[in-house]
Amino acid sequence: MKKVLIADDHSLYNLGITSFLKNYRDFEIVGSVINGQDVMNQLSIHQPDLLILDLNMPKKNGLEILKELKDSRQNVYVVIVTLYNDSELIEEVRKAGGNAYFLKNSNEDELLDVLVNQPEEFYISTSIFSKSTSEEELTEDNFSSIIRLTAREKEILRLIVQGLSSQEIGDKLFISKTTVDTHRRNMFKKLSFKRVSELIHYAHKNNLV
Repeated sequence: MKKVLIADDHSLYNLGITSFLKNYRDFEIVGSVINGQDVMNQLSIHQPDLLILDLNMPKKNGLEILKELKDSRQNVYVVIVTLYNDSELIEEVRKAGGNAYFLKNSNEDELLDVLVNQPEEFYISTSIFSKSTSEEELTEDNFSSIIRLTAREKEILRLIVQGLSSQEIGDKLFISKTTVDTHRRNMFKKLSFKRVSELIHYAHKNNLV
């Protein structure tokens, strides 16, 4: 019997997947968490074989959890189940050590097959390639914008919040002012902002400082 931990901040989804898996003797639900910060603790306590993980979690997102898992070398098969049909995000999950990627409207039988058989190669649900779940339908939100910021952009954003000019940021990071300005323009474009005050508010709101 495989032990399963479910991590999703939508309680109705947690109840739904729990009810679905309880129909099968192969699985034992050992826990359900709605806060990303609690996932690693619950993994240590329950030592599950499977982790069903959402990406947009409060306090700590799914990508951060995957990276912690990779560093800790815990032996757990991670199935991402999310709303985000985004090729760049799928690749980020693969690189971070995820084992499978599903959308929340994926076929239940396909999900069940992966949970039972745990393919060795990174598995992408067939729903990803469905026209009805095209990338054009992806709703932009804070999470999807944050994951598109590079590590360098986040570093520069933190220094902007501290009130440093482009020249001061360049001196601190040993890069040119021109490079800093390029990163600033990229952030404005990615986040659809026009003013520095919007960047600063965004950074505080999303705990990037």
